Amino acid sequence: MNANIKICGVAVYHPENKVGNEYFVKHFERQGKDITGLLEVTGRETRYLSNDPHENPLTMGIEAARKVLNQTGIDSTELDMIVFSSGTPEYVQPTNAVKVHHALGGKNSAIVYDINSNCVGMVVALEQISRNMLSNPNVKYAMIVGAEQLNKYSRTNEEVPYSNFGDAAAALILERVEDSDCGFIDSSFYTDSSLHDTIVLPAKGFSNIYREDLEESDKRIEWLPFDTDEAFLSAKNAIERLLKENGLTKSDVKKYFLSQFAKKNIDIICDQLNEDPKKFKFIGNEFGYTGTSSPFIAFAKSIEEGEIKRGDVIVFWSVGAGITSCNVIYKY
Repeated sequence: MNANIKICGVAVYHPENKVGNEYFVKHFERQGKDITGLLEVTGRETRYLSNDPHENPLTMGIEAARKVLNQTGIDSTELDMIVFSSGTPEYVQPTNAVKVHHALGGKNSAIVYDINSNCVGMVVALEQISRNMLSNPNVKYAMIVGAEQLNKYSRTNEEVPYSNFGDAAAALILERVEDSDCGFIDSSFYTDSSLHDTIVLPAKGFSNIYREDLEESDKRIEWLPFDTDEAFLSAKNAIERLLKENGLTKSDVKKYFLSQFAKKNIDIICDQLNEDPKKFKFIGNEFGYTGTSSPFIAFAKSIEEGEIKRGDVIVFWSVGAGITSCNVIYKY
């Protein structure tokens, strides 16, 4: 029998505290800066930012993980793999995935590890785990958890990271199935490492973080201006190539779930593909930019709102610092 990988369910967690644009507009006005144009380009209206000092990407991820287990009816002891994705992990040692495993009461034989591809992390995890499961019949269920809290690490005088990001987590469960019409179709990557020094956290590296003479701002993210045109052009090229290689056309695609970094960027990809804007789910007006989880929050919202059904062809694409991007085509 032919195996494939089915998306069983997806769940989202975010803090209750919702912050509107007005707060950030006034914040930067006091610095003599006008960010109204930036907020229009990014499509921001609100974002969720935790005001609980004990809430972090790990706790948010655990909440999302519990929600998706409850949604799917799968027990934590059935999970053969747990992978945690974040560009702002709460811990380096042990892995955050180990912490999730403990919180859920996972089994001893589970494969557990973290993946850090920054904002593209959950898409990369989906690609890597899908391929792993296809070749490994011992992995029946896998969970991917993605969470980010980049606003907390931003310099308060840098407009893009400080005003753009929101706090949220998403959790996804994959199942290895036999003879299913649903599942993983194909994927591709694009990397331009010439931009490796444009987004850096911590700004001076971990090896310097405890230096007494290090400025507080150098422990936070450094965000320099850079041109993402080639990265977003790569999305158009990758999507068209993968569809053709797999005997599909753009008319076969029901929905695109892309990086929610900016509404303008999604519109550019839509125009380049000559596609219907209704196919591109945008949730960044409510959530802000949630990094690694952003395409999957859009995915969860489309399911919730009845915009996709089983058997629909869907596309995930996102881009991470450095830069690197990943494109995955699935049949939901």
